[in-house]
Amino acid sequence: MTNEKYSIGLDIGTSSIGFAVVNDNNRVIRVKGKNAIGVRLFDEGKAAADRRSFRTTRRRLSRRRWRLKLLREIFDAYITPVDEAFFIRLKESNLSPKDSKKQYSGDILFNDRSDKDFYEKYPTIYHLRNALMTEHRKFDVREIYLAIHHIMKFRGHFLNATPANNFKVGRLNLEEKFEELNDIYQRVFPDESIEFRTDNLEQIKEVLLDNKRSRADRQRTLVSDIYQSSEDKDIEKRNKAVATEILKASLGNKAKLNVITNVEVDKEAAKEWSITFDSESIDDDLAKIEGQMTDDGHEIIEVLRSLYSGITLSAIVPENHTLSQSMVAKYDLHKDHLKLFKKLINGMTDTKKAKNLRAAYDGYIDGVKGKVLPQEDFYKQVQVNLDDSAEANEIQTYIDQDIFMPKQRTKANGSIPHQLQQQELDQIIENQKAYYPWLAELNPNPDKKRQQLAKYKLDELVTFRVPYYVGPMITAKDQKNQSGAEFAWMIRKEPGNITPWNFDQKVDRMATANQFIKRMTTTDTYLLGEDVLPAQSLLYQKFEVLNELNKIRIDHKPISIEQKQQIFNDLFKQFKNVTIKHLQDYLVSQGQYSKRPLIEGLADEKRFNSSLSTYSDLCGIFGAKLVEENDRQEDLEKIIEWSTIFEDKKIYRAKLNDLTWLTDDQKEKLATKRYQGWGRLSRKLLVGLKNSEHRNIMDILWITNENFMQIQAEPDFAKLVTDANKGMLEKTDSQDVINDLYTSPQNKKAIRQILLVVHDIQNAMHGQAPAKIHVEFARGEERNPRRSVQRQRQVEAAYEKVSNELVSAKVRQEFKEAINNKRDFKDRLFLYFMQGGIDIYTGKQLNIDQLSSYQIDHILPQAFVKDDSLTNRVLTNENQVKADSVPIDIFGKKMLSVWGRMKDQGLISKGKYRNLTMNPENISAHTENGFINRQLVETRQVIKLAVNILADEYGDSTQIISVKADLSHQMREDFELLKNRDVNDYHHAFDAYLAAFIGNYLLKRYPKLESYFVYGDFKKFTQKETKMRRFNFIYDLKHCDQVVNKETGEILWTKDEDIKYIRHSFAYKKILVSHEVREKRGALYNQTIYKAKDDKGSGQGSKKLIRIKDDKETKIYGGYSGKSLAYMTIVQITKKNKVSYRVIGIPTLALARLNKLENDSTENNGELYKIIKPQFTHYKVDKKNGEIIETTDDFKIVVSKVRFQQLIDDAGQFFMLASDTYKNNAQQLVISNNALKAINNTNITDCPRDDLERLDNLRLDSAFDEIVKKMDKYFSAYDANNFREKIRNSNLIFYQLPVEDQWENNKITELGKRTVLTRILQGLHANATTTDMSIFKIKTPFGQLRQRSGISLSENAQLIYQSPTGLFERRVQLNKIK
Repeated sequence: MTNEKYSIGLDIGTSSIGFAVVNDNNRVIRVKGKNAIGVRLFDEGKAAADRRSFRTTRRRLSRRRWRLKLLREIFDAYITPVDEAFFIRLKESNLSPKDSKKQYSGDILFNDRSDKDFYEKYPTIYHLRNALMTEHRKFDVREIYLAIHHIMKFRGHFLNATPANNFKVGRLNLEEKFEELNDIYQRVFPDESIEFRTDNLEQIKEVLLDNKRSRADRQRTLVSDIYQSSEDKDIEKRNKAVATEILKASLGNKAKLNVITNVEVDKEAAKEWSITFDSESIDDDLAKIEGQMTDDGHEIIEVLRSLYSGITLSAIVPENHTLSQSMVAKYDLHKDHLKLFKKLINGMTDTKKAKNLRAAYDGYIDGVKGKVLPQEDFYKQVQVNLDDSAEANEIQTYIDQDIFMPKQRTKANGSIPHQLQQQELDQIIENQKAYYPWLAELNPNPDKKRQQLAKYKLDELVTFRVPYYVGPMITAKDQKNQSGAEFAWMIRKEPGNITPWNFDQKVDRMATANQFIKRMTTTDTYLLGEDVLPAQSLLYQKFEVLNELNKIRIDHKPISIEQKQQIFNDLFKQFKNVTIKHLQDYLVSQGQYSKRPLIEGLADEKRFNSSLSTYSDLCGIFGAKLVEENDRQEDLEKIIEWSTIFEDKKIYRAKLNDLTWLTDDQKEKLATKRYQGWGRLSRKLLVGLKNSEHRNIMDILWITNENFMQIQAEPDFAKLVTDANKGMLEKTDSQDVINDLYTSPQNKKAIRQILLVVHDIQNAMHGQAPAKIHVEFARGEERNPRRSVQRQRQVEAAYEKVSNELVSAKVRQEFKEAINNKRDFKDRLFLYFMQGGIDIYTGKQLNIDQLSSYQIDHILPQAFVKDDSLTNRVLTNENQVKADSVPIDIFGKKMLSVWGRMKDQGLISKGKYRNLTMNPENISAHTENGFINRQLVETRQVIKLAVNILADEYGDSTQIISVKADLSHQMREDFELLKNRDVNDYHHAFDAYLAAFIGNYLLKRYPKLESYFVYGDFKKFTQKETKMRRFNFIYDLKHCDQVVNKETGEILWTKDEDIKYIRHSFAYKKILVSHEVREKRGALYNQTIYKAKDDKGSGQGSKKLIRIKDDKETKIYGGYSGKSLAYMTIVQITKKNKVSYRVIGIPTLALARLNKLENDSTENNGELYKIIKPQFTHYKVDKKNGEIIETTDDFKIVVSKVRFQQLIDDAGQFFMLASDTYKNNAQQLVISNNALKAINNTNITDCPRDDLERLDNLRLDSAFDEIVKKMDKYFSAYDANNFREKIRNSNLIFYQLPVEDQWENNKITELGKRTVLTRILQGLHANATTTDMSIFKIKTPFGQLRQRSGISLSENAQLIYQSPTGLFERRVQLNKIK
């Protein structure tokens, strides 16, 4: 066995690895007594965004506590002599009077007067702050502390860099903002830009800041006044749309940012772009779309957010008011409105409306179930319950003005800058320093610039920000020692407490910044471990321009090398943005064309997406001569990298000092430049690797018309990349390489799982390495619910440009009717309209009512190439005439000119035109190479990464073959090897087998093409070696009874025998399935805090609550629900000599304690016992003496750690643990081919059309009966919620259903049998999926296997521990554990 060569087939998905181990004859090998074919299932890798968000919030709150601690230290020496318990009482202020730990009851704030008196004088903190600023008398030092504490706690944003002493509310610099927008839009719309007016700014400002008018009213009033109108109707329409959305955004209404930033998106995607700056989730909302925005788009959004902030601030703090004055005014206004509101309610005759109004106010102030009603919703609820009274009309007026019942604390407070808080702090200090001179202690920070920004020591607590690049204020070493975490990188200069006043003495900013750079850099998509270039690097922008420029065509001809180089130098170096119009005018001006030529080949029809914007910036600072100098390139790239990394201008400015040749003026100009984003490629890839002609990729981009994808695929460069990666992998651990890969978390996890699976197979084969590994990356489901809409828009766009000669008025009307009737643009209908309603082979008119009678024909026959894309398919009535010929031979004479016009006017693509006009007998070597590439070469980068890692693991002894998933898909289609992902997980394994089969077949059938699919084989293919006339590489499998290698005589395929074996393998009822088991990290609990009245433990409510903090009991303070579990444990419970077993969840909250102890150690089990004990502890009152008696059930820990997805076999139930109360089914369902055909809707071809529906009904009924029988036999776990019985007893309901879903007005009115069967399969699937089966009167989601009281296990239950493939397995029976 160990000497037999074997191959591994792998089907790689983002949450599964199918595998198959086969011999040279493509037979599955038996290993460890099992067929070595199966699937490894695991949770998809997830991005760290949520964890990062929690970590950022924790860090922000930690720094707030740091500031407040420093504030207390300053005040402590002056407050404690007056009131020694003041700070203790404040600390206890959040303790309930019911809490026994509370030392001080009664008044909290003062020991010499009542809190009631204080609050009557100062109803809110802003009343106190206002008094401290305006009343010239000595205040209680404790009052000063409370006011300053509030200022420090909510110190405001830092978006504006103006010093506090120069900052004024209402100073809305519209001229500066509009000029910025005009500059940016010159680049966005370079031909006919929108221009914002600067001649009527006072009028615009007056309306924008008029808070007595609603935001919508202000927007409508100004929309025609803020931009210069255009006589061109199309441009005017566009400009008005942009201006409208800009006003909406600036005023805080929902705006279409795609319109503002000129990004084209479809209707569905446009929903993500409809955003309000007023939203609490604005940063998350912008993060979803920022990758689709240009740099100009980012700049526009920054300007508009600044405008919004200024306008919003003016509403919060009117001009010539302090923040506190405006907040006091809000309080008074709310108070007056509340009187009006009560008067309205008390005078209402409609008691229901009165009740609704009271409930709305309660929700607005106190919230419902912990969630406060937003102002917008409060206004809506009030409006629908208003009557016709004078009070109601007055309230409606206030609502229209957005001023009804204002609150002091709202999300709009996010617009308050720290300067306002500092100004109030300084006024308090100035007013009280005569009585408390220490308040006016000057800022001890030795930095004079800091002293100018923050005059007083206390000011620094408001103005100082820990730079973002510092991260946690702890060194990596100290953090590792204290908590084991590895998220710190700060570098110290000296030990000691860090404060805002000594920060630069304690922290090495520059060294810390350099550490931050190392953490920030990502790695090349192709070269492992190489840092990528900034997106706005000089080199990377040159690469992008050349890569885009090389593929354009001018009047249908490829751009010449000379033209390309001239355009690069004369246009791209002169203009930041180059449009089609720029290029056309340039070509005419150069005398190359008499009129504007047609430009094709760009993604954007109007402009180039790439530019040399950084080159332009630097030329403006240094002059072109210096920017072009080779010896300055490295320094210029450093400047760009620093600007990209450091948002902090101070550190960026300091880094510029490293370049001694820069003048101060140049440094200041550079400091204003902020570059963003990272490219995908490294400097080494673009200029460091040189081919046999000593040229790098940039050289070839400059001297040829090839683009990057063509160049990197050339054997020279492919080998250079492979060798570089090999060298890197030899020096680095594979796991470290995977961590640094420039790919998604999903792909990284999949690659790790590949290694686990392959290593496990090798272990099972006694250490023998595989001879071949065939790698296929799963295609995924090709479901696009929006495809019909996208196709409709494609036709609309084409018909806008096409002539009436090609598309008649009749066909145009048919298209309008199809839209009005909401027809689904399936292939036939879509091809009909894109062909202008004609047969593309003959030019004859087709009948839209007889589409099903026409054929969809492959232009290039499948015998020649397997291409099922629409580029290679047409609608025709001449399929039989054409057969396996090519259209140019039969129809070219008549139709060639028509095809040409259809291509020129956008009805058919260039690819389809090429296919229509191709003669396979005369194709060039380049075309031949292209066909082979498309059929055999896997271009997806994740495959290349996986192959690189595997090649490093096994070296030259193992061939690594990449197999395109399209080939497996073709083989499934050719031989009806059916797949349905909802039935079970076996299809991953079967696809892995097909990958191995096809890989071995290609190696033997096409040895001269190995370089296309075998890793590391870079032999160049030439026509001299083989003249290919067919590119459907597995065509012979279907059409030949036997395939023989002509050179060796080896029989590669015997159809009857081999397909019989494959079908037999695909019918396996049991294959290996292993699940990744895991512990959970992350949030400790559901984030909602419930009140004490909801606490089940104290008998007050129905929710099992978790303490907010260890010292806060849920019966007093309420708590979190939905605890997050880290893992489970299994305990044995003994009651009255009866033994039972139960699964108990271990909360994530307990991990910190448990991680310090060794697993299964006495200490660990002791700590576990303490955590679990409360669940088995009962309390009862002794009737004799009234004392509470505590009793604990007799239990012991049997298995200390059971991870999620642990496989268990218990009395015929085969399941995985999803939690301590939920199971996931682990039983895989296997159904017959006939049932699969029925569910997949595989066409019935051997019967009259009238019988189709009757037969379809019969076979779907049969499939239902078969599934019910399998469920009754194998799925005993589905006795939960009586699932089995309810499904079984619903057969008559099922039989009466229609075959397909019934629709009316875009809504399903009745489910069809196919949908119901799919839902049953999904609920039975071996995972956590549940479905809605209410059609069978099943209320609980079907497939939800829950035991509310906790999962109980029998003593014979077995825990099944599996290796990654399941080839190794160990079963542990509970009653045999000692």
